[in-house]
Amino acid sequence: VKMLSYCMLSWRCTRLLLAFYLRSLAPGSLALAKNAETEVCHNSGSNESCGAISNRSTADNFWAEVKRQGLQLHIKKKQVQEKAFGGRPAHNRTAMVLSDDVFYGRAILKIPRRALLTLETTRQVKLRDELSRFLYEEERVKKWFNSSNDQDDFTHLLSLAYPLIAENRDPSSVFREWLDLAQADRVFALELTHRQRRVLAGTTVEGAELEMSHRRDFIWHTATNFSYFQASPVTMKEASWAVAVIMRHARVVHPHQDDRENKHPRMHIFPLVEMFHIAMHPDPGVAITFQQEVIIDGKREEDVVLQIARRDMPKGEEIFVWPGRLSNSEMVARHGFGFEKNPLGIGRNITQPPNWSENKKTKERREYDLYNCSSLEAFELRLNSRGYPMRNFVRCYRVSWFITNGWYSPSLKKRIRELNKWPPPDKYTKDDWLSWTQADAELNRMILSYCQQMRQQLKDTMDSETAADFRHSKDPVDRVLWHMRGEESRTFKNCISVAKKIQT
Repeated sequence: VKMLSYCMLSWRCTRLLLAFYLRSLAPGSLALAKNAETEVCHNSGSNESCGAISNRSTADNFWAEVKRQGLQLHIKKKQVQEKAFGGRPAHNRTAMVLSDDVFYGRAILKIPRRALLTLETTRQVKLRDELSRFLYEEERVKKWFNSSNDQDDFTHLLSLAYPLIAENRDPSSVFREWLDLAQADRVFALELTHRQRRVLAGTTVEGAELEMSHRRDFIWHTATNFSYFQASPVTMKEASWAVAVIMRHARVVHPHQDDRENKHPRMHIFPLVEMFHIAMHPDPGVAITFQQEVIIDGKREEDVVLQIARRDMPKGEEIFVWPGRLSNSEMVARHGFGFEKNPLGIGRNITQPPNWSENKKTKERREYDLYNCSSLEAFELRLNSRGYPMRNFVRCYRVSWFITNGWYSPSLKKRIRELNKWPPPDKYTKDDWLSWTQADAELNRMILSYCQQMRQQLKDTMDSETAADFRHSKDPVDRVLWHMRGEESRTFKNCISVAKKIQT
């Protein structure tokens, strides 16, 4: 019926019927049939090849099915003005805002999990089987790293990088439109010249280029373990691109509420064109995280990922994604820009408690958990632009000092406000004033020592000629780098001033 309708509408029916006729004659006529079909495509008024039309049809069918499975994206594009900051001039950018009012507890975004890109959803069956066995059955990555954080980090990296590279090699990928948009993604630190990398020396991110190179090379070299890439090995360029895309577009998805004790959050890439321009925000309270849910649709269970409104949100409000726990310096090293207000301060110095254990069941670890000091990140010294340390660091350091020096009491759980307070009061009024005073003195000595060291390090790694070069440079990358270094210098200078006032 479709063919007859086409014949009545177009004189090209003769060529199409010829194609079907030749196919029915003999296998040797297949090439001639294909030529006839190709001519139909090229003469149908479209500039696309038959393959492109077929690929587009496959993608259209995939996304139509995803929509039937419940895809909901209550967002639309809007041009907003971004004021000058961090060495970048004022400019317009594309923001994603709510297309409708979204009330508390309702989904802003609802995405069937098959529309995301990760190991479990990749359409390359051979790669999925090989990679699953390598990462989770043989646990090869865990054998290469001692730190559990590194084990998880690099496992997630490979579980996303190889499906992403495989998908990008496929011209008929259902994510082709999004992949084409992502082709320009680059890791900022890996694109710097030798001259520009000199500005990173002495900063908290002086090792950023080495760190990003390590991630790139890990993807590049580990690919030789998979027969999937044997005929066409992964290139360094592909590995570098994969790192950039993962850092920009991969997001943590928390497991269902009932499974959070047994399952860890996993990283997923969101290859949806509508989400490509969603901006990042440094505050996890503003940038809403994603969670996995199982929804009953009739007799079917649908595995979806949701972004849930934490309050009533009006139409036109911009939505954001969280880039992770990154300072402005770390944001610059990865993405080439920072934030005007970043709740995570400058610094990367971790003071590991003497009694720290990776075993979460030890008595000390259970006590640390009561104060939300459940990872070594809580003991990482970070400073805001005024030179004050983050509250969580102050709290966790004090708790650690009390436990280590035999002054700990469970009653501290009722004094969270005092544990968070910095600078400390001039005088404590409770009976344990001596232990608190000693803890504060030790904490302040450590802060002052670190800030003095970093301030001196910044001075020692910069000469007057290089400083003059970057201070007057009009190059946009130079300006971003110089602002980042200046922000660190001011932060540590303020830190020294604050710590010396506390000393006196």
